[in-house]
Amino acid sequence: MLGRRNSEERAQSNLIASRASEAALKALVGGDVARARDELTAVPKRVEFAETGWKVALVMALTDLSAGKRKNGLNQLIKVFERLDDTSLSKDDKGYLRLYALYRAIENTRDGRPPSALRDHAENFRFDTTLVDPSLKGLFPLKRVEEKPDDVPPPPFPAGMGSTEI
Repeated sequence: MLGRRNSEERAQSNLIASRASEAALKALVGGDVARARDELTAVPKRVEFAETGWKVALVMALTDLSAGKRKNGLNQLIKVFERLDDTSLSKDDKGYLRLYALYRAIENTRDGRPPSALRDHAENFRFDTTLVDPSLKGLFPLKRVEEKPDDVPPPPFPAGMGSTEI
């Protein structure tokens, strides 16, 4: 009975941590660092890194980077990067997250070169993008994509393109 209750509590805390980190990530995408920090306060104190803690730690690093705390953010990003092997993620998911961390580090350094701890590991991995979890790609996109307005009409067809006459 005691083991079952502990596993239920752990599952509950992992769910809360996952939802809080996703909400914080959405706030970061919107540019609201203060709201992201507030969302991260909902994360329980004890979360297993291998289950959901990696996501929380990654979002915390991104929050620090967005707040302008480069050194602390990069150090946290390196810690997450190095501990990804402790998780139960697939090899391709780990490779994708390592590439994501590398890109965020490149964006947040003054000279455009990531720390050597990230560079050294990044040269030795490969992954198949088709095998990466789509929800992971949605949460952590590699490229920063600007949204296009939906009200832009399609370009007109050139003259003579629509006719079927021979």
